[in-house]
Amino acid sequence: MKKKMGLVLAALLAITSVTAGCSSSSSSGTTAPQGQQQAAPQATAEKPAVEQKIIYALSKEPEEMDPTLNVYARSSIVLQNLFRGLYKIDESGKKPVPSLAESYELDSTGTKYTFKLNKNAKWSDGKPVTAQDFEYSWKRVLNPDVASGAAFYLYYLKNGKAYNEKKASADEVGVKAVDESTLEVTLESPTPYFLELLCVTAYYPVRKDAVEKEGWTKSPETYLTTGPFVLSELKPKEKYVLKKNPNYLEADKVKLDTLEIVFIESSEAELAAYTNDEIQVSDNMTPEGMKRFENTPEFFSVPRIGMQYFDFNASKKPFDDAKVRKAFSMAINREQIIKSIVQSVEKPAFGFVPYGIPDGVQKDKEYRDVAGNMFTENVDEAKKLLAEAGYPDGQGIPEITMIVMASQSDKDIAQALQSMWKQNLGVNVNIETFESKVYWDEIENGSFNIASDGWTGDYPDPMTNLDIFESVNASDDIRWSNPEYDRLLDENRKISDQAKRMENYAKAEKILADEMPLMPLRFYEDQFLAKPNVKGVLKNYIGHTIFEYAHVE
Repeated sequence: MKKKMGLVLAALLAITSVTAGCSSSSSSGTTAPQGQQQAAPQATAEKPAVEQKIIYALSKEPEEMDPTLNVYARSSIVLQNLFRGLYKIDESGKKPVPSLAESYELDSTGTKYTFKLNKNAKWSDGKPVTAQDFEYSWKRVLNPDVASGAAFYLYYLKNGKAYNEKKASADEVGVKAVDESTLEVTLESPTPYFLELLCVTAYYPVRKDAVEKEGWTKSPETYLTTGPFVLSELKPKEKYVLKKNPNYLEADKVKLDTLEIVFIESSEAELAAYTNDEIQVSDNMTPEGMKRFENTPEFFSVPRIGMQYFDFNASKKPFDDAKVRKAFSMAINREQIIKSIVQSVEKPAFGFVPYGIPDGVQKDKEYRDVAGNMFTENVDEAKKLLAEAGYPDGQGIPEITMIVMASQSDKDIAQALQSMWKQNLGVNVNIETFESKVYWDEIENGSFNIASDGWTGDYPDPMTNLDIFESVNASDDIRWSNPEYDRLLDENRKISDQAKRMENYAKAEKILADEMPLMPLRFYEDQFLAKPNVKGVLKNYIGHTIFEYAHVE
């Protein structure tokens, strides 16, 4: 998803389940000695059922609770526990499986899907989920008047992009409810990862009568869901309380009664809450937490197909010059930042497609290993490029402002970069911090020179990490475009020759490396903590924490 920082695999997904050994006790009967009568068992009062409840912390409140508008990682974590679409990733994490869909047929062209909905699929208020709900929702995402940032996810649909750009009508979009349980979907071209795409929040259904209510996402009374949980209580900036959805299609498999999501902005405060048993699952890891728990059964680390990077505003001096952008990217030490500042096991990013995505030809290898590094760090070369751009030793360079969110980890990384650029290039960089909602407005308004950003992909193909830099998606952050880059990705949507596709991806990455409209920093790895009696928590390949299969022993 377009995962703004705040924020399938085996070779397809990387999902890990919290499966520390479960203890079970069994009682064996005793046999009375021969000739003696065994005493009748004493009647015992039944113990009241204990509520299955997990308290989980997020750093901040979700930015968007409408799945058809969502492009945020933090929001996706909550939405993935509230909604389901046609497909979901299975409990083992190895493949997409039907959720609200029962089955599908694919025609000989590889572009026309006919989905049959499960007739037992219901909304949280008990009404049936219909094919019309999906048609309405998908067209809502693409509707130019709605202006959803998630529209590009549905450009795979026939005329999806054309409708979003007002070049076609809604009736021409390749999604049609044939009847209440039959959904016909036509794609622009064969898309081998389309079932994985269906697991993205942008493809989730919303119901027309609910959406048309003013502020429908702000009240549990108007908020209808299709997933394992329903929204029971909403306290802004404090907590969201989710309850088991009795109308969920697989409600019999959901063991939790309550999932309480509390908002703790400080990672230090979150660690204290975890240590004091105020929360049971924590994934806002601190260096202290790593040291304390890394070698215990409570610590888990899962690769994620995402990357932290920094936007360069290519519409403003000095970063309208590719030489300056490359100089800044080459003049830092990524390994030092990861080891000393982030203190994680993550890998430095010398490309734009993360580890965890398989190569399309050598399927036993990862794309990143096959493609190799796209650039290197070299302070001497960085100084040379800066001088060629007219700023020898940083002299005469315009004032530079780097913006980051107000979290301590973001500020620590920013200060490390600031120090490296001063030492290696002779350039002073100012740092400004903003709260989350204001931060993204600053980026959209272009009020920055450098900005912290991030992206996590959705499916096992390099496209998921490269299409965000196409002209149509880069206009509100890096403000960079390259016709050849756009052409290469567009061609890859239309062809199935994997050798040619991998070749095109490598060429696209080379363009990014040569022009450097963004500075890759690190490929993500998700570390989280779960109490020993908490089982079945899943951390999926795009960083979502899933509680559908979780329980407390």
